[in-house]
Amino acid sequence: MNARVPALLTVLSGSFKTQPLAFAALLDEAEQRGTTVDLAEVDVIQAAAEVRLAHYFRPAIVARIERLRSDDNTVMVLRPCELAAARDFPRKAGRVRMLGRFAGEIIDPFGSADL
Repeated sequence: MNARVPALLTVLSGSFKTQPLAFAALLDEAEQRGTTVDLAEVDVIQAAAEVRLAHYFRPAIVARIERLRSDDNTVMVLRPCELAAARDFPRKAGRVRMLGRFAGEIIDPFGSADL
């Protein structure tokens, strides 16, 4: 049984034509730091952002993220990882912008609410 578990999630934004271009920007950020990022731990959201963000965050946080992203067409949600924890992430000259780290929930496919 899947369980929802609390997590501090990193939220970024940027303007990208496609999901692969957003992934490329994150891979570039990781390469600049000599680290890696597991793209399976990243959710790139370009459509129905409010609905998709609601899977992670309560309504007040979703509204705040929507305001912070401004004209950017892409939001990225990163699970806790080495890249997200990097001190200077993202770079000021990078293609992504930090919106913040927010308390949310992720699904743990190995967790069980019965344990």
